[in-house]
Amino acid sequence: MTFIDFHTHHVPAETGVVAVVDGCDTWGIHPWRADEPFSVPDLSGRIALGECGLDAVRGAAMERQEAVFRQHIALSEQERKPLVIHCVRAIDRLLRLRREQHPTMPWMLHGFRGKPQQLMSLLGAGFYVSFGLRHNAESLRLCPLDRLMLETDDEKRPIADLYNNVAELRGISLPFLCSAMAENYLSFFQKKPFQT
Repeated sequence: MTFIDFHTHHVPAETGVVAVVDGCDTWGIHPWRADEPFSVPDLSGRIALGECGLDAVRGAAMERQEAVFRQHIALSEQERKPLVIHCVRAIDRLLRLRREQHPTMPWMLHGFRGKPQQLMSLLGAGFYVSFGLRHNAESLRLCPLDRLMLETDDEKRPIADLYNNVAELRGISLPFLCSAMAENYLSFFQKKPFQT
């Protein structure tokens, strides 16, 4: 079995893991750094843009964060790469931006810990939703399998721990969950998870 870690800040030590490493496989300006100058690198080797987004608790002023995020949205469309999004206490603003921008590329909200009502709003807007080791169990149970992703983010625990937890919570087999995550990887990144 292969476990896919859809968003991590660490190269996994264990074998049998396909990891999307922030800053290596993806590129983006985190909202905490939105007021710092930046230039866009060569994106040909990146599979997505992000993490980028909005954070009402920490970082630059929201107007600046939104301006930088809009740049990422435009770049996502131009480069035909999906977005990995950080969003803290700004889901309404994020949903408004999605309605305004009409993106054609998929968006994934990473590290989701919200309640089922927030989950339903995101799903209704077409988001993929990624859950980490800390999550709302009811939201994770309710998320449709074809919109679900799993991640370690900045945790150093093995991603297999989360997969085992999710398989048990949802009453499905581990191989079935791994297969579903491979399908979501292909759908979101438009490449097979085992390609280099």
